[in-house]
Amino acid sequence: MRHVFLRSEIKDRTVADYVAELLAEFARAERARCVVPGHPNPLDYFFEMLSALNTADDRTSFHIRAHIGNYSLFLSGVFPERIRFRAERKGFPDLKYYEALGRTHYRVAGDHRLAQRFDLANIFHTLSERFDTSRRALNEISDRLFSLGDGGEAVERLLITKPAE
Repeated sequence: MRHVFLRSEIKDRTVADYVAELLAEFARAERARCVVPGHPNPLDYFFEMLSALNTADDRTSFHIRAHIGNYSLFLSGVFPERIRFRAERKGFPDLKYYEALGRTHYRVAGDHRLAQRFDLANIFHTLSERFDTSRRALNEISDRLFSLGDGGEAVERLLITKPAE
């Protein structure tokens, strides 16, 4: 992670370490779910998370915003082809949506008092300001790590089904 971020001119080691930890956490599907106190079920969709912000207390709001930033970066960084496919074929949100969502929520989370307390403000602000660069760095890692065989085809590209003719 550090090497790819350095090549992308994100030199802060703590940001690279944070994103590496994010990838490790989200590698387990249940860890990618947004668990909110007081909600009977985890929030799996952005619209659920955004809706939960309307009634969230200060601490929960920070948690949800950080999760939205993290989840946006993870999905757009590791699965960009899936997002493109769903946007083109099914009318789902495109990469710009994920970038805007992640950028905005990292910025707001970075401004929160808990970001200062947990020493996350600089990390969140960097990820907000450099969201596109961070996403592209993850795209590079994803393409390299999730490649099958000598053809260099990423798993994501191979999983997309071709429409019937």
